[in-house]
Amino acid sequence: MLKLYNTLTKDIEELHKKGHLNLYTCGPTVYNYAHVGNLRSYILADVLYRTLKYQGYKPKWVMNITDIDDKTIKGTVEKFGKEASVEDLKKFTEEYYQIFLNDLHEVNVLVKEITFIKVTEVIPQIQDFIIKLMEKGYAYKADDGVYFSIEKYQKDFGDYSELVGLHFMEGKKTGARVKVDEYEKENLSDFALWKAHTPEDANIFWDHAALGKGRPGWHIECSAINQVAFKGQPTDIHTGGVDLIFPHHTNEIAQSQALLGKGNFVKHWFHSEHLLVDGKKMAKSAKNFYTLKDLQGKIPLSSLSLRYLFTQTSYRSLQNFTMESLTASYKALEKLYNTLRAHKIIGEKQELQKNIFDGYLKDAAKNLIHDLSIPVFVGQVWDVLSNKSANIHTQDAVLEDFDAILGLSLKNPPSVFNDIELPAGVKKLVSEREKAREQRNFSESDVLREKIEDLGYEVMDGVEGQIVKKN
Repeated sequence: MLKLYNTLTKDIEELHKKGHLNLYTCGPTVYNYAHVGNLRSYILADVLYRTLKYQGYKPKWVMNITDIDDKTIKGTVEKFGKEASVEDLKKFTEEYYQIFLNDLHEVNVLVKEITFIKVTEVIPQIQDFIIKLMEKGYAYKADDGVYFSIEKYQKDFGDYSELVGLHFMEGKKTGARVKVDEYEKENLSDFALWKAHTPEDANIFWDHAALGKGRPGWHIECSAINQVAFKGQPTDIHTGGVDLIFPHHTNEIAQSQALLGKGNFVKHWFHSEHLLVDGKKMAKSAKNFYTLKDLQGKIPLSSLSLRYLFTQTSYRSLQNFTMESLTASYKALEKLYNTLRAHKIIGEKQELQKNIFDGYLKDAAKNLIHDLSIPVFVGQVWDVLSNKSANIHTQDAVLEDFDAILGLSLKNPPSVFNDIELPAGVKKLVSEREKAREQRNFSESDVLREKIEDLGYEVMDGVEGQIVKKN
């Protein structure tokens, strides 16, 4: 059974059940392009989903799309003017939503297996959630909206800071209110569930008899969508970046448990660590802010190189992104893809060495089961290719199996060189040369190379095989 670190308990735990799992990922706010830090979080969530399936679980994967908040309204008003409407908001956010989906496709996230739910699609359910919190006494109405009472919650549950850490509440007072969606740990304040309409919101609002004209706060969105998506059942695994632990996920737990009771919201919290860029926090002012679009054209196979880069560091460790590290990832992928294409070019029929195949799969399972040790798993890829006891067919079979988790297109590797169909005579010479190299008959290998070149083809040697291309 899979074991993962649970941010809530601060321990590595076995998943509490087999079979069907409800998996939830905090999705993007669609007001701009996703940056590489965002993409790391989504790629790692994808690796988790793939691992769950690989291990025999049946996860239902849901991701919210925040298409109404402070940032999306600001962007809509800037584009459509002071009379901007809800329809204008939807037009504005849809553009960035489609860009986001394309980015996920580019980095091989299994987009078709995710259920995406936009916040604007579940406004009535959010309103109902808030009304129930008001009826239970955990939410109250103020002049500028409806707020969640941390003091009331803490009095009844006493665990508001459990996800952050037991000492988080020390020296902090409750009772103040904060209206903005995002705020720092120092501002421990009642947060907005429903924000009253202001002139800055243009004509972007929803009306409600009890709540008034306004729109949801950020934190209530995910709690409501979890309820909608999983039909009131607990969320088995909730993923997101560590930057969301406070206040977003902390507030999700509070408002959800206030409605559903202790322990009836999320069973397991899966958080991926920060991504640094050039050793610093990513910021446009620091000129170290990258989107996928920024990388394309600078590094070949940039999308898959980025995915490969993010599989080389544990999800619980800080990772430093540099253009040099991305280039190194491309070089590794180039070598990997060329080796696999060389296997296809040679194309000899070989029997699967089942003992070697089963041995690698057994070792892989051990690495995956203990807290998703993907970097070790990636290392096994190169071990497979350097194993002289494994024939080409067995190597390819192992890597195709591994790729169900890695998502690097190893079964049909992208073409680094032009795809070519080798004439029978050239193919025969390549095969003979490979045998000569295995026998360390380098003089014969050189003769065969010259014959291949005389026919108009170039042959390049790698540690794991030959690559042939037309001159």
